[in-house]
Amino acid sequence: MKRVCPCFLPLFAVLALLAPPAAADTVPKIQIKKPMVLMAPDLTGVIRCPTTALAGQELKSTITVWAENRGNGTSGAFSVDLVLSRNEEVPVEPAVYSANYHDDVLLQGGRERVSGLPAATLSGPARKKVKLNGSNRIPADTPPGNYYLAAVIDSGREIGEKKEDNNVALCRIRVVPGDLPDLRVTGFAHTGSPAGSPPECRLLVTIVNFGPAPIPLGSGARLDVYVNDVLVESVDIDSAKVEQTAYHDVHNAYDSANPGKSRSVVGLDYIFPSSAASVTYSCRAVVDAGNAITELNETNNGFSRDEVIPAH
Repeated sequence: MKRVCPCFLPLFAVLALLAPPAAADTVPKIQIKKPMVLMAPDLTGVIRCPTTALAGQELKSTITVWAENRGNGTSGAFSVDLVLSRNEEVPVEPAVYSANYHDDVLLQGGRERVSGLPAATLSGPARKKVKLNGSNRIPADTPPGNYYLAAVIDSGREIGEKKEDNNVALCRIRVVPGDLPDLRVTGFAHTGSPAGSPPECRLLVTIVNFGPAPIPLGSGARLDVYVNDVLVESVDIDSAKVEQTAYHDVHNAYDSANPGKSRSVVGLDYIFPSSAASVTYSCRAVVDAGNAITELNETNNGFSRDEVIPAH
């Protein structure tokens, strides 16, 4: 039998070994497309308002509103509505004005236009203070209670945005009847060093009713006075220590034509300790300390100031 030398291969075998891989064996290249960046605005806002307001009150510029664009696209002109609501669920739609209260009512004159906002930058959102031109009057028949005052940005949905669920800015506001008193402490004073044995120096406190309603006798409201954080006296505002004359009486309703009519000076029994040199005392007073009467504003009853008492 003849041997076949492996060194000599048929020509077709050699060509097969040298041929490139078949097309089926090649790996196709995958091209990854970059995502498209959507350029669109994202409108939202910030609102600041008083904590308390009267039914029927014109809030005017006591409200402050800013419109913001947090998106990467500019916005055209849009509307901003000021709405009074019982809850946080304020619809993003043109609110309806009425002289009578209903939930989500548009305040009188409470719709403004914003010319537009540029896109946000790396430093933060584009912001514009909204100019409030209207009276922003609360309906006079609004029931007393706690509400939300809402700034609805782009209330007419004129602008296509990245997010459509953040167009309402809120602040809490308490609506009270329009005929309530409003007690405040406005200052301290002290008597001089009268002649006598021993000389004495008494603390005086001035209280004023700034509300449109009088304070009835027997209300139970009192004035608490502290010196160096120690309660030194608690006085019923019906007491004889409280000035009550035809010209000055805290029980009267406030009269802008005669502001002193609802003011009283309270003379306390507290006497500052005698001293050979002047001494500074930290004085604080709170009127209607126990919230015996309902007021327009329950947060402004306190007053603090240092008093320098001369040697006596």
